[in-house]
Amino acid sequence: MKKLVYATMICLAVLATTTTTNAQAWTKDSKVLSLGLGASQFFHIYPGGLRVNNYSIYNPYGYSYLNNSSFVTGQLNFMGEFGVHDYVGVGFITGIGGGTGLGWYYSYPEVNVPVGVLANFHFYQLIADKTGKDIHADKLDIYAGVNVGSGVAVQFWGSENQIVPLAWGGVQVGARYYFTDKVGVNVELGYPKLVHGGVVFKL
Repeated sequence: MKKLVYATMICLAVLATTTTTNAQAWTKDSKVLSLGLGASQFFHIYPGGLRVNNYSIYNPYGYSYLNNSSFVTGQLNFMGEFGVHDYVGVGFITGIGGGTGLGWYYSYPEVNVPVGVLANFHFYQLIADKTGKDIHADKLDIYAGVNVGSGVAVQFWGSENQIVPLAWGGVQVGARYYFTDKVGVNVELGYPKLVHGGVVFKL
């Protein structure tokens, strides 16, 4: 009888621990994938001597330079984030984007493929842990972080279509809300992802 009571107590303790772990929207064991749509803006690296259509626009300086005054494009983003601490995650971002570009002076088609890394601090979980209050941290995850990366863009300038390298780095703030233990939605604001919304999946 004592053995049965002891075994039951162990099982209840394990279940309680598992429930506590799963109740957090973010833990150091979290593995999250996200797929979504948004708008992004990247720095473009133009080589010295660039000429487009021989008269429309050109770079006469003879050296490379960055430009981010143009090319706000629609973006299909694929991201992953993996816990390395109770409140910190690192991951990757990639995807494909395109559009006519929303520039100061010119609008022309572009397709781009960014590839980069990110890190987020999940401060909502920290607040929930420190206050001990029920602020729905089992379903809601609010975070902020940084990102950096590169990639390429293909710009279509008629007879002088070209591949232009990308460079980007910035910050983001975001929130995830889980309808179930494994599936939820998220939204992010920042740079280079100006606005992003999508679906998140816990592995």
